Amino acid sequence: MTNLPTELEALSEEIDQQTAPQLRQVLREFVNSLQRQHASQRSLKVGDVASDFALKDQNQRVIHLYDQLKKGPIVLVFFRGGWCPFCNLTLQAWRHALPEIEFQGAQLLAVTPEAGEHVRRTVQKNKLDFSILQDKGSEVARLFKVSIALSDYLAAFYRSLGLNLLIRHQDTIARLPMPATYVIDTNCTIRYAFVAEDYTQRADISEVIEVLKQQDDKTKSIYTPAYAVA
Repeated sequence: MTNLPTELEALSEEIDQQTAPQLRQVLREFVNSLQRQHASQRSLKVGDVASDFALKDQNQRVIHLYDQLKKGPIVLVFFRGGWCPFCNLTLQAWRHALPEIEFQGAQLLAVTPEAGEHVRRTVQKNKLDFSILQDKGSEVARLFKVSIALSDYLAAFYRSLGLNLLIRHQDTIARLPMPATYVIDTNCTIRYAFVAEDYTQRADISEVIEVLKQQDDKTKSIYTPAYAVA
């Protein structure tokens, strides 16, 4: 398993060295603003019940949360999009962790506000073999209270970098999810929650695996890993 926190820190340092001071200042102020508002504290927490949802994946299959929970626990990961280097690094780390997640009887689902071809490109670029769900209108991100509506200034700032979130998300409001990871058990209860205002931070995958190991052993026989030999 990769050491994601160390790799994220190294990536952050590398990007800082390559980024203009004005750009760093704008992004830093965005993070600071969210932290001053304690934005992550409004999101769903351990012990909350996750509501059902239905989203299409990269293959246009409709994935219902509650249907998947009948097979075993769910690791639910929210990410901003394939344009975000921190998201790509994190998705690759989850891909490497997938066999262990499935061995624990769980499934991995990732959620992004991006739509259509952008999702397919992210899957191809990172060689992902788990479901990437297209969260149109950030409905599920808002359901988990991890969605952030961007100011007009910040939305325009992203457009100046060639990133029109309204078009990319097929949405009427420019918004992004905070980095968030949840473990949801078969009773639809959240057993692990990580939400960060800082877009360079992500959940420690080893912590997620430990939470899955604490789930009842009976769930391990419900979901058969894709790589298992019959």
